[in-house]
This record gives sequence, C-alpha cells and structure tokens, in this order.
Amino acid sequence: MSKRQSTLWIALFFAVLTLAGLLTAGDYGQPLDGPSEQVILQENLKEYAALLLGEDSGAVQGYDDLGIDRITESIEMDHGQAAYYPAAPLLSLRDTDPHRFNALWHAYTWLWFMVGVLAAYALGRFFGLPRVLACAASLMLYLSPRFFAEGHYNNKDIVLLSLTLWTIAAGVRLIGKPDLRRALLFALAGALAANTRIIGLFVFGVMGITAAVTLAVRRETNKKTMVSAAAAVIGFAVIYTLVTPAFLANPFAFIRHVLQNAAAFTRWPGVVIFKGARYEPAAGLALPHSYLPTMIALTVPVPVLVLAVLGGAYAVYRCIAGDSRRPAMIALMVILAAPLAYAVLAQPLMYNGWRHFYFLYGPIVGFAGLGIRMLYRLLKSSRAGKIAGAGALALLLLYQGIGIAANHPYQYAYYNELAGDVENQFELDYWEVSTLNAMVLLPENEDRDPALPLTIGGGDELSLFSLNQSVMMLPENLRGTVTVTEEDGAPYVFSNSTYAQIYGEQPGDGYRALFSVESYGNTLCTVYERME
Repeated sequence: MSKRQSTLWIALFFAVLTLAGLLTAGDYGQPLDGPSEQVILQENLKEYAALLLGEDSGAVQGYDDLGIDRITESIEMDHGQAAYYPAAPLLSLRDTDPHRFNALWHAYTWLWFMVGVLAAYALGRFFGLPRVLACAASLMLYLSPRFFAEGHYNNKDIVLLSLTLWTIAAGVRLIGKPDLRRALLFALAGALAANTRIIGLFVFGVMGITAAVTLAVRRETNKKTMVSAAAAVIGFAVIYTLVTPAFLANPFAFIRHVLQNAAAFTRWPGVVIFKGARYEPAAGLALPHSYLPTMIALTVPVPVLVLAVLGGAYAVYRCIAGDSRRPAMIALMVILAAPLAYAVLAQPLMYNGWRHFYFLYGPIVGFAGLGIRMLYRLLKSSRAGKIAGAGALALLLLYQGIGIAANHPYQYAYYNELAGDVENQFELDYWEVSTLNAMVLLPENEDRDPALPLTIGGGDELSLFSLNQSVMMLPENLRGTVTVTEEDGAPYVFSNSTYAQIYGEQPGDGYRALFSVESYGNTLCTVYERME
C-alpha cells in the first residue's frame, strides 16, 4: 500500500470514530455543572466586551441583564474556557431549543475529545508503532468507557486531557524536527491547556525543557532551533495572555488567585464515597493516600493497565539502552509520576473519582502504546506470534467496544473487573447525567399507572435540582408532558443511587420501584411510583 493510500485509510478510520461520537452526542443527559460551565464562558466573554468595548457598551449591558458577572469578579477565574470560545454562538439556542443545544454542545465537546485521540495516534507513531498499531494505541483512549462517555459532556477534565495530549504530541514533534510551524502549534496547545487549568503549564514546561535539553545535547542550537525555541516561549505567552481575559484585566490579582487555588482548592464542600466509607475532605476528613491510584486502577480497562505497566517497564529499559526517544519517555514519566506523587502525599481535595487528574491518562495511554510496541517487537519475527498478538489485541478492543455499545449511554459509571461490589462501595452517577434519560423513559414505561400525572419529585435536594435542569432539555415531543414538583407525595420520585447512599433518603412505604437505569450491572438511578 502506498503512503497516500495509507493516509486515506487512516483519515477514514478517524472520520468513522468522529462520526460515531457525533451521532451519539444527543443521547447523554446534562451534568449538574453543565449550566454553570456555560456561565463561566459567558463571564469570560463579558470580560472581553468590557475590555474591548467599554463597561457602558451594549454588549456589557446585555450580560448585565442576564445576571452575568465579569470573570474577574468570579471565584471561577482560575478555570478558563478558551477551548469553548468558538462554541459561544450555540448559547443562543439554550433558551429557544434547549434539547438541540444540549446535543450540539455535547457534539462540540466530542470534537475536542477526538483531538486527544488523534494526539494519542501521533504519539504512537513517534514511538515507532506502525500505522495500524498506532490506531490501536489511540483506541486505548477511545474505547475506555468512562472517557468515551465523558468525552461528550465533560468540558473541563476531558478537554484538559486532550489539550495536554496535544501538547505532548506537539512537543515530541518539535524535538524531532524543530521549525517555526511546529513551535507555534506547541505554543498554541500549551497555552490552551494552561488556560483550561494551570496544570497545563506544567505539561508545557516539562515538554519545553525536554526539547531544549535534547537539542542542546545534540548540539543543534543553530539559528533555526533558536528561532523555534523563541517562537514557542513567546508564542505561548502571547496566546495565553490573549485567551485569558482575567489575566489581561489584572495580571497580578489573577496570578495570585490561580496559585492560591492550585495549592489549596477548598471551595467544594461535598461528600465522597470510597470503599463504602464517607469522606468529607473540605470538613477535614481527608481521602486516603491510596485514593487516586486506586480509582485509576479500578476505572481504567485492565488491558490498558497491563499494557501501560509493560510499556513503563519497556521505557525504563529503552532509556537505559540509550534509545533516541529517551527524552520523550522521561518526559512522560515526569508528567505522570510528579502529579501522582503529589496527590498521594499531599492529599489534595479530590472528588468524583479522579476526573481532576484525567490529564494523567495521556501518559498512561502513551505507555500503553509502548507496551504494544514491546509486544510487537517480541512477536514480529514469528508469523504465528504476529497472528496471535494481533488477534488478542483485536479481541480486547472488540470486547471494550461491545461493552460501550451494550451500556450506552451510561458508560461513565464503568468500573473494571478488579472493583468487586461497586454499587455499595463507590460513586456511580455523581453528576446525575442519567436524570434526563430517566425522565425520557418515564412516559414510555408500559408498567406505570396511566391514571397518575407525569409529575416527578426528587429523593434528595441534588436530584431535585437535576430534575429542574433536565426538564428543560427534554425532546420537543415530551416537553411540557413531564413536570417537576418540590411537594411531598409526588406521583413519581427520582432517586440517584449515589446520593441516596450519601443522604440516606428513600421514598416511603407508599411507593414501588417502577424502573431503574443500570450501567455495567449497577443501578444508577431508580424512578419510584406512588401506589394508590
């Protein structure tokens, strides 16, 4: 097959992956923090309007009428939204066609997830994988159930994962062939990652230092490489400044706020369920040192874990052997090990699994790719070995794909085979994404009492809040047919399993379980019906 034909097949492969996600974007509900994230985007846009047009401009007045503050007045200014600036026009649909808006917003988030999948492919190619096996390495990310699902709606942590993967991939390309174009792409990726969360600056810094040291050791510090290095540093500074209006408005106040929250994030007061126990980190009951590594081990598919361990060992071996890709391997080790060690030792505030550390999945997937490379090198001399290895890899990926399809659209509650009794030990639907799905299923349920009005209440305050959010996102044919009430004794009661466990609230004896939404054999939520 010619290089052109190979490129066309690879392009078709990623086009199919992208299309599959776009077609399923409307199947996911709205997470609890979805609307607040959109408000943060509007706060950034208002800051731009005030800086560029003046505080008395019509644009600023329009945001005032909506009750939107400037981002410099918000406690959320340490979390940027630059990746979503192109999606701002979608916000006009939020009130006029909320169901369509929800699907398009998820579709836009999916496109960012695919940036990470493509970066995983590029990283696999850099580490010497043939095109087909580099595609398999990218599927390690794509077919990880939690990431497939959250790739549709998690606009903070999944986007940060994709941006840091892009930063790593752009960094290794810059190491391989420093030029102006690659330097500017590296700067763009790093600036967007740092805007999303300050940890992106760490990833950009590690890759930048790796590139600088590598080129110095190679004695490639000529005019071209110096121009590339300057472009990367200056480009990052300029792009980051331009896409971060809070920094533009008041650099010193912004830096102080970001550093304070990076060192001691305390504004979340909730409860975490871990191994059946309740933890309240903000109240002084810190999570165990083992929390982050345990959650990674239980929510990443076992084959990915095994390949990542093999790849990590192989990377150490290749570094000792003096592999030309040693600097990139060491950079991956640092990006993975330093934050993980910090989380284990310092016990920072974490909740909802390890989503605040999802950016670590980039190096994990990179090492899984190296694990594939190691097995490929061991088996490629034997025809039987190649067939066995390719067959095993294909079966593993097929197994993951079937699981995703069978549990669609609830893959975000995935735990692997090591987790044991999940339902009583860990959180399942922390962000109440299943609420909207349950409200859609209620009118269609054949076992419900048709004499009861389609009025639903929440088993706890957060579930009630989620119901009120979700009722606006119902499809047009159901809008207005299901209503939400805060009154006791509602005909139907929605109960999220995680919050029922946290708050201990269940409907009384006068209710029966009508139906449940399940994922991988675990109950995410239950709708109860009042017995007349």
